[in-house]
Amino acid sequence: MDLSVNRITNANVYVDGLGLLGRAEEIDVAQPRHLMVDHKGLGMAGVAEFWAGVAKLESKIKWSSIYPEAQLIANSPFQAHSFQVMGSLEQYTSQGRSAELPLVYLMTGIFKDAGSLSFKSHENVDTTSVISVYHTELYVAGAQIFMYDVMANLYVVGGVDQLSTFRSNLGE
Repeated sequence: MDLSVNRITNANVYVDGLGLLGRAEEIDVAQPRHLMVDHKGLGMAGVAEFWAGVAKLESKIKWSSIYPEAQLIANSPFQAHSFQVMGSLEQYTSQGRSAELPLVYLMTGIFKDAGSLSFKSHENVDTTSVISVYHTELYVAGAQIFMYDVMANLYVVGGVDQLSTFRSNLGE
């Protein structure tokens, strides 16, 4: 069996279709984080954790400088924005690079913090914006890895709807 290593070393960020090539220095994308709660009861020798939902999602964009168009969208508290991160997932084996696959991350959210500006002598001004995320999806080579939407009560992993029984039990 040949070992395969995956690497992503760069990406481009789009907000509402506007390409931010070179403007966004870094982005932390929101991934569903499972909320777990402890369960203990009489007769149990230990404590177990069980799934209780998904934590609120948050993303951060670190800007490489001040961009008026980015500040305009980041300072609007009521407008939802669509975000897209596109990267190239490179796969390596002992024979070298064996594949380059498109990686696409989608999310929808509202800026909750445009970011404060930090001025330093002889250094570029940068800022980090924080986004409250309501919808997120990840695709590798066109295949959906996951999709989560808090407002629609949808959580799909590998094509399997994780909340279908839950929604049915609630009468949805």
